[in-house]
Amino acid sequence: MDDALLKFVWKFFKNLGATLSMRNEILTASNIPEKFEKFFGKKSPYKFTVDESLATDEVEFLEKGSYTLKAISSYLEGSGETTLLKIDFKCDPESEVKKRIDLKNSTIVKLSQKKRNNIFFRYTFHTSFQYLNEREKLINEVYIHDNKRINGDLNDYPVSEGSKSEIDIPDMKESYFVAKEDLKVQLDNKTREVANKLNTALELEIRRVEAHFETEERELKYLLEKAKERFEETVREGDQVKISRQAKVIDSIKEKLNPEERLNDKERSILIEKTKHGLNVNNKLFNTTLIYHPIYTYDFYVKNEHMKTNFEVAYDPLTKSLQKIPCSICHEDVREIYFCSNGHLACRKCMVACKSCGKEHCKKCLKIHCELCDALICDSCKVRCIGCGKLMCKSHTTQDKLSRRHYCNTCLTKCERCASLKIGSDFRRSRKTGVKVCEDCYRKEIQEKIVRNLD
Repeated sequence: MDDALLKFVWKFFKNLGATLSMRNEILTASNIPEKFEKFFGKKSPYKFTVDESLATDEVEFLEKGSYTLKAISSYLEGSGETTLLKIDFKCDPESEVKKRIDLKNSTIVKLSQKKRNNIFFRYTFHTSFQYLNEREKLINEVYIHDNKRINGDLNDYPVSEGSKSEIDIPDMKESYFVAKEDLKVQLDNKTREVANKLNTALELEIRRVEAHFETEERELKYLLEKAKERFEETVREGDQVKISRQAKVIDSIKEKLNPEERLNDKERSILIEKTKHGLNVNNKLFNTTLIYHPIYTYDFYVKNEHMKTNFEVAYDPLTKSLQKIPCSICHEDVREIYFCSNGHLACRKCMVACKSCGKEHCKKCLKIHCELCDALICDSCKVRCIGCGKLMCKSHTTQDKLSRRHYCNTCLTKCERCASLKIGSDFRRSRKTGVKVCEDCYRKEIQEKIVRNLD
């Protein structure tokens, strides 16, 4: 069974978009495009086999030189079309997006969808290897996306005919050149295999040619010796006619033994063998297929008690994946999404709570360190001591009731009477105990004295 022929025919009709089935070693191709049916001269379905015993009037036996293979070759020679295909995904992209992200500290206010088409190309090449009066044919496909080769196979996807009205067809030159270079790589092993086979056969033929010339030369030398012996006999006999005839025989043999002529003859014979054992590889673009499918982009409008913001998420139904959602701080891909109070998108490890108010911020926003305890505090909670000028947490300060100014505990003095921390410059000496007390305690002492005097 010649599986290579069957594979070639299968791939050809597959690229035409035909419906293919294989049963009991018989390939059936149906729903063939009308253009090929007219070229082929017969309506589909077509049936093929590589087992001669299964061939009938309806089932064609595939062999080198068969009608179908010749027809396919001729059709390929005249092809080079561009077709459009669309991958129709049956999915709910919104639900697919929502189940792939987790909003940890915000809720969705609004969701808006946009759609764009992602494009890649399939270049189908017909390659023929011609050598030693044989022609071997291959069909190769190269898939290109963003001018890079990708692994592609449309068998598992719902595909329909595309429409030019749905897409702007881009320039294909660069992707075509990339496909041609990749084709060379794909064919490299096959080319090497055939070339090695031809080189081995050529070496054998060259050795055969050289052996032939060596044998022929020995034979000619032997004949020359015999001719000379015969010439001497005719001389002794004195028959001038025979002498003249034998002399011509000797000259003829010597002419054939001419070293220069023999070398030229041998080189010509070797050159003929090299030409016969040459490899001709012909690549022809059979079909260019522009394949497109939708990419769904969603604008998420979200909020929490501290902020409102929006961010974008794109879903590719071909790969069933989201585009990268980068953390605005570490730039790693995020699926558990947090927002700081300033609306920056961040991952869990890049979120920090203000020690003073507990509000969550990203590391980009929360940069202030308390100069006493080194804790991170937000702009709203930072306090500068009027006394020493240091920034610090509110818990390390006291606000003066009259001036509303903040003082750190280091810059305040402890009142021995009420044990409160107060501004040291406002302390006054108690008339009762002689110890300096805060303004409040001093005022209270005076008020108590006045009351006693009234009594």
